[in-house]
Amino acid sequence: MAEFVQRRKEEMIVEVPVLNSHFKKSAVKNILNQREKFEYRLMRRNKQKSDFTLYITFLKSIIKRVKKMGSTSTESLKLINQHNNRIIDLYRTALKYFKDDVSLWKEYIKFLMKCDKVALLRTVINSALLLHGHISDSLYVFAVKQEFEDLKNIQKAREMYTDGLNAHKTSSKLHFEAFKCELSYSEILTQKVLKSGKELNPNDPALNGSVAKVIYESATENVKNDPDLYFKMYQEAIQYNFSLGLSEEIKKFMLTAFSKDPNYWDTLATNELLSKSNNTEKYKITKCLDRYNTALTVLDTDEMWDKYLTTILKVTSDTQKTEIYKRNLLRQSMFNAHKKNKLKPKHYIQWMNKSKSSMTNEILRLANEIYPNDISIIEINIKNKLNTSDELKAYDLFIHNANKVSPSIWLTVVDYFLNKPQINEIFNMIFGDKAVCSDEVKQKLGNEYLLWLSRNKSLDDARNAYYKLITNSSCGTNLCKTLVTLETEQQKIDVSKIRQHFTLACMQFGKTDIDLWMERIYFELQYGSPKLVSNTYHQALTTLNNEEADQFVEQYASKASTFNKISKI
Repeated sequence: MAEFVQRRKEEMIVEVPVLNSHFKKSAVKNILNQREKFEYRLMRRNKQKSDFTLYITFLKSIIKRVKKMGSTSTESLKLINQHNNRIIDLYRTALKYFKDDVSLWKEYIKFLMKCDKVALLRTVINSALLLHGHISDSLYVFAVKQEFEDLKNIQKAREMYTDGLNAHKTSSKLHFEAFKCELSYSEILTQKVLKSGKELNPNDPALNGSVAKVIYESATENVKNDPDLYFKMYQEAIQYNFSLGLSEEIKKFMLTAFSKDPNYWDTLATNELLSKSNNTEKYKITKCLDRYNTALTVLDTDEMWDKYLTTILKVTSDTQKTEIYKRNLLRQSMFNAHKKNKLKPKHYIQWMNKSKSSMTNEILRLANEIYPNDISIIEINIKNKLNTSDELKAYDLFIHNANKVSPSIWLTVVDYFLNKPQINEIFNMIFGDKAVCSDEVKQKLGNEYLLWLSRNKSLDDARNAYYKLITNSSCGTNLCKTLVTLETEQQKIDVSKIRQHFTLACMQFGKTDIDLWMERIYFELQYGSPKLVSNTYHQALTTLNNEEADQFVEQYASKASTFNKISKI
């Protein structure tokens, strides 16, 4: 086992110079250590699928980091290619042990498609089909896509989807892929005829979408309860002039088969907005809403109303700066929905966001009639009252709902009342013995709390609050930095107190926070004893995790000259 891993390590040495050109030494060291651990796991007698997939995920993360750097240099491409090849090796080996795992085959195929390994992809898909074609329609979908889109082989693609549909008669995915493939091929042939200057023959089955129609008819016989399939077929068919007749046939079928399905009506309505006709936007919106009105007479359900209202809010998203008819449309539609009790809290909020500020109070009043206890409406109400200087009502509303409102409302309320009498009660609700807010609020407001205590009470109160918060892990390391800043602003600096603050913070966050240790060293150099820097340095090395310790050493070395200057002052 060790010999094999050692050989793999020697092979990895070739990659080190390329890794060094993209990452810091500490990061390269960590990458190599991680890979060595993964290699050892692959040598275990009882191999697990996760031994391979975790290693693959790690290598993919390295590739992602390299691509994120945006470099297209030879070195970057070389590194990506090296990692891609190792991932391919891992998939091959994994499938020797777990060849019955269909999901693993799919992951491998998707990876090969992503990194454009066309020749290998065809071999892998064929192998997967031999083993699992009878249980996985997705493998046939991959095969059809590759043959038609990558290899431009319509005959082979037809063989694939024919075999696939024989094995998976009720597969929506395969019916749609075959349908899309045939429409695309008819369009390619049509363009070739037009470019040659010949006249199009509308009766030619290769040009008029007849093959796609056969696939559609197969779907109507075998896939009875999947409206999404027919919506997608319809949307695909309306893209080509030669298949407009087929799109109408699909539409009629949907009306008959899915008249009680909200998705059908929603697709029918929104397609009016997507129409490529030369009609005005206002005309398209009117046609769209006519469709919805028809739908609501047939299907007066909450889901149908939600789809209608979502579209209304979308088409009127620019009401504040465009036509008056859109503003009127939004107002009329929302008032009508309100009267019928069809608006949800999210609708009222979006309505407010898209309307003039002068309408906010009116919309809020309507929302409160229907949803007096909805927290999202209450939060909007609090913000609105603060913005209109109705602070007493806002504060009363906040107090009665303090245990339910989101962290953002706490931040807004603290910011508004920071220099007002109410802040004492608010901070007590956050940091007191009977706190009613989440730790997230405490973390975000801890620094503000210490500053407020030092200004309005005393430094001792700030210290006591710090001891309580830092030991309960309610706040982060910034709390320590804030208190140290307050301490160093005093006329007489209490060095022992500050060391105590750092000690408590390092007990909580010392394993991962490099900056905290650097701040501690800065403090000793500036205000404490430079002689203690060495002790602090070694304490950091023994406390920090391995990776963070390496980074700490690098940072310390890079700032050594700065430290020397400070110690000489």
